[in-house]
Amino acid sequence: MKKTITILAMLLIAATAYNQSSRRAANNNSTASRTQREEPATTKKSASTAPQSKDRSAIAKPRPTERKTYHYDQNTSVRNTPTYSEPTTSAHRSTNSNTTTVTRSRTQSTTPARVESRAQGEQINRKRTVTSQPSYQKPRESQTVTSHKPSTQYREYSSPRVYREQHTVVHYYHSTPAPKAYRAKYYVYRRPPEYNIIWTPVMYRHYVRMYPMVTYWHYTNGYRIGSISAYDAEFYRGEVMTVYGRVSEVYYSYTTDEYFLYFGLYYPHQDFTVVVPGYIARRYSRHPERFFDNSHLAVTGLITTYNGEPEIVVKEKFQINLY
Repeated sequence: MKKTITILAMLLIAATAYNQSSRRAANNNSTASRTQREEPATTKKSASTAPQSKDRSAIAKPRPTERKTYHYDQNTSVRNTPTYSEPTTSAHRSTNSNTTTVTRSRTQSTTPARVESRAQGEQINRKRTVTSQPSYQKPRESQTVTSHKPSTQYREYSSPRVYREQHTVVHYYHSTPAPKAYRAKYYVYRRPPEYNIIWTPVMYRHYVRMYPMVTYWHYTNGYRIGSISAYDAEFYRGEVMTVYGRVSEVYYSYTTDEYFLYFGLYYPHQDFTVVVPGYIARRYSRHPERFFDNSHLAVTGLITTYNGEPEIVVKEKFQINLY
């Protein structure tokens, strides 16, 4: 057994020694081939560097190369580069008094590549303005401010009442009553509930029959009739409106069978007048004077005028609403 082991060990040692020798031989062969390949390149280089013939026509003239020359100061070792400078200018006012333009002066040593960008920046800075006053500008003289006031133009229709005489004054005032504008501010009428009165073809036919003096009705279908107080009735002459207020005096005319309801003050200082025929007034009560006195009414109809005072002449019962 010991002999076999020693024989195997000797074989392994011999195999390893043979492998190492074969590797060294392969490396030497590779280096030799490399040197053979590099020799032609070196010969070509040497051939190119060899002196050529003295024939000047065959010699190619080399191109002139541009060389940059740099000048140095004697005192410093820094290159002298071109400097960019702007003329110094002071701030001056433009033609517009509200703005002043400011220009800045700079003397900086920059490279030639940055001179153009610097110049563009300076041109932008010149265009910038600094406002010395607020931006508010007064309107020109030609521009006039107009206040839009409500137009007071209206078309008056004379009252279709039958009684056209002045009745005797029953209630006297010891002093002149307060003007209408003062009473409209401090003695306001109680407002009625909202009445949705819409202009319809049926209403149109009724009003054409009740007020034949109106030749043209400019209301469209679906128009909502507005409501105003007795103080403002004089500003809506010739319009169909709902006027509300409190009745202060009732006068009855025996000759024409008409009841006159005066809103606000006593006659002849009333704010508004409503003329009701007797057959319509007696539908509410047997004694219309007592029934309508000090009552709150909302009357819908065409506002007409009599002696410069606004009034509504009632033709149907549905025009009167108590609240």
